[in-house]
Amino acid sequence: MRPEESRDFTARLEQAALLLLDYEIYRKPDDLARRFGLPVPVVRYWWRHTDQETHPVDQSQLSPREVKVIRKASQTLEGWEKIKRYRPECGARLPGGKRCKRSVAIRPPEAWGLGALADRCRLHGGLSKRVRKKTNNDDDVM
Repeated sequence: MRPEESRDFTARLEQAALLLLDYEIYRKPDDLARRFGLPVPVVRYWWRHTDQETHPVDQSQLSPREVKVIRKASQTLEGWEKIKRYRPECGARLPGGKRCKRSVAIRPPEAWGLGALADRCRLHGGLSKRVRKKTNNDDDVM
């Protein structure tokens, strides 16, 4: 997944979450986060950066258009899966010429401004834990 796609995906998640909170389908960001398996700090962050105004609606009086919008937002959030098999593949080239089939990593909540999903798995650069050594070229020192 390219960084642009990850940012678009995260923006859709944010918009859907804020819509459901705005209509008071879910009363608190924590409830929504737990229901859909989103990181709680991320949903709190999204909610904090809005006006936090809610517009309670009577669910029996909703127009067909509003019902469709709410259903679409719920489907968007249900499409978010922490489960690895539903995430895109890493795709890095391996020494044998094949491509890596591991799932891309999920970024920590602090980095969701870059997008929810990294572009590679942990092994190939998506949030890898190891320290990367820099090569010292003696030619550049002169």
